Order: sequence, then C-alpha cells, then structure tokens
Amino acid sequence: MPTILRETYPTARKEHGCEFCCEKIAIGQKYVRQTNIYDGTIYDFVTHQECDEVARELNMYDDCDDSGLDGETFRENLNEYVYVNHYDNEADDICSDWDLSHYEIAKKVLEELKKEE
Repeated sequence: MPTILRETYPTARKEHGCEFCCEKIAIGQKYVRQTNIYDGTIYDFVTHQECDEVARELNMYDDCDDSGLDGETFRENLNEYVYVNHYDNEADDICSDWDLSHYEIAKKVLEELKKEE
C-alpha cells in the first residue's frame, strides 16, 4: 500500500485533473493533495474532496490491492453503486437523472448517503 507522507487541502491556483473521476479541479476549488511513497517512488496524488469522501463512505479503500485505489476502480465502484441503487426496470437502464459525469455522481451519492444518516 502507498504510504501517505503528507496530506493537504489547498485551493487550486491552476486547473488539475482528479485522479479518481478524471474531471477537472477548477481554479478556486478546494481539493485533496497527497504526497505518497510506493515501491520507492514519491509522487503527488490529487483528487476532489468529494471523490475522496465518497471513496471513504463506500469503503473503496478496503478492497484495493497493494498499489492503492486507482481511478478506474473508483469509477467502476461508483457505476456499481448507481446500478445497484438506481436501476430503472422499465427503461432497462439506470434512472436518467443519474446519467452524469463521475464527479457529479460522487457529489450526488454523498448527498444521498448524508440523507440516510
């Protein structure tokens, strides 16, 4: 597993790409920046705060391999959550209001989980 050397929550001064959802982190938006080390390599990992939070809420970190949670697995887990919880049998597809970008899905899932608490 990667070791987190430092975690900060800066405000973006330039656009970044979220490692989880692959959407942009806009200028002025707060985000998560981790400096990690894995297998002798030090690197930075950046993600939307909402993507990090939904990954924690859905226990995505529990099932990852030694290299940690990657974007592809994050997006697959989000898609699975939507499929399981918002499948429309009549349309034989997910409910149309869930046909969103992965970042928007992450925010919507967080909203939904907070209502359940």
